[in-house]
Amino acid sequence: MVETRRLKELMNRSTGLLRLPDGDLVLALSGGADSAALAHLLVTHGRVFRAVHVNHGLPASDRLEAAARAVARSIGAALDVVGIEIPPGASVEGQARKARYSALLASLRSGETLLTAHTLDDQAETVLMNLLRGSGPAGLTGITPETGAVARPMLAISRSETREMAMLASLPFFDDPSNLDRALRRNAIRLEVIPQLSARFNPRLVEALARFADLAAADEAHLRDEAAEVPVMGDGRSLAMPIGVLSTVAHPVATRAIRRCLALVRPPHGGSAAELEDIWAVATRDRISVSLAGGIEVAHEGPLLHFRPGAIDTPPMGRVELVVGPNHVGPFQIEVERMDRACRVAPIGLWSAVFPLDVALAARIDERGRLVVEVNAAEAWVVGERRLPVAWYEPGTSGYLSVFAREGSGWTSSP
Repeated sequence: MVETRRLKELMNRSTGLLRLPDGDLVLALSGGADSAALAHLLVTHGRVFRAVHVNHGLPASDRLEAAARAVARSIGAALDVVGIEIPPGASVEGQARKARYSALLASLRSGETLLTAHTLDDQAETVLMNLLRGSGPAGLTGITPETGAVARPMLAISRSETREMAMLASLPFFDDPSNLDRALRRNAIRLEVIPQLSARFNPRLVEALARFADLAAADEAHLRDEAAEVPVMGDGRSLAMPIGVLSTVAHPVATRAIRRCLALVRPPHGGSAAELEDIWAVATRDRISVSLAGGIEVAHEGPLLHFRPGAIDTPPMGRVELVVGPNHVGPFQIEVERMDRACRVAPIGLWSAVFPLDVALAARIDERGRLVVEVNAAEAWVVGERRLPVAWYEPGTSGYLSVFAREGSGWTSSP
């Protein structure tokens, strides 16, 4: 049968492009074609997994849930459905995404990795969106294949291939009608901009943009590693960097080192282009000091470039046992909340985390100036960078600790 041969071709090609992590897997099953195809690939690979669907409570959500249930039944996968409420905000799309990831991460058990069905086309759209908004080099790296406990194994497989796979395998997926709303920026990029550019300039534009993202990611990783070698020193209230080292490394490396230091005293972001220009003016003695947003002062004193947060009551930067309520660790403040109910939606991002109720929490500033949270003396969370697979909250357990990191002048947002 022609369809059977074509499906086999697609499966063979996708198998060579799929990048699955080791260990226990949880699939974010949306009910659409992409995640349905990923589910089919997992079964074909013989990987044991469970699936989680998030019902957003939006107009098409019930039909998407029904499709997810039907897909799970057709492949014999266990499915958990989590209902969420979209918090008020300027962007329903953005708020839905945050709430969805929050629920998905909260569903993970110890040692599990969450799989999402992002494709080659999603990568190309992300790169182009970031380029149009004027992103720096880091934004042009696109979607990261792995971030903490989340993996995106289909970034090398096109959306047309996943859709064809799902159709030929007779998977009962459902197309979310909101994907046709051209008022949403990503949809306009997908339905209008990329097709027009592809038709006029490069029929393989999607592949070209994804390849560019891979190259940019490799360069960015190298520069970040180089920047991490620039020492950061702290005295309990401020951070400092040796100007001599900054002046000897390549400018792109020095700029990333400055951004890293600024992000530590004013998380989570490393400053705007205008702020970087002001900081360089201080480093080269064109200015004595500069005040940045958030009450941050940068000053050139002797051989060091100092980064001082606004006036906050912070003790020395040693190891601090965290208690329920506000805690201070160097330039950071950490709020610990005790919840005696089951966790339904966990905080999302690199500046918030959920832990079991019966653990001992502590925090310290490591030798690279990073805030590290320990659980029962084991490193569990490098704030602003990654959540390690230590002491995951078991969904459904009664009681948990919700932990938020913030800068001295206000709450951070999730990157």
